[in-house]
Amino acid sequence: MQQEDWRTEGYRGMDAYVRVVSHHDTMAGSVGDTQTWGYEVRVAQEGADPADAGDTEVLLSGAHVFATRHAAEVAAFAAAYALIDKLVVPPQ
Repeated sequence: MQQEDWRTEGYRGMDAYVRVVSHHDTMAGSVGDTQTWGYEVRVAQEGADPADAGDTEVLLSGAHVFATRHAAEVAAFAAAYALIDKLVVPPQ
């Protein structure tokens, strides 16, 4: 995984890796391309290798597209935090 493409934030003892990707859509009847944004999220234990599929959870934005890069990044981190909340069991 190339670090320059990914933003990383720690949350609840895990690392959330977010990469925002642009899509160019040509809509019938429109002038020019429309740029939309999607994301890829990887969640791994803190300090683990996010490229190791065995220890990593992966989420994609799929059909969800965003009008701006910032909106996609905010949605990606929100999705990562929600996944981490599901994975991390509070201490008893």
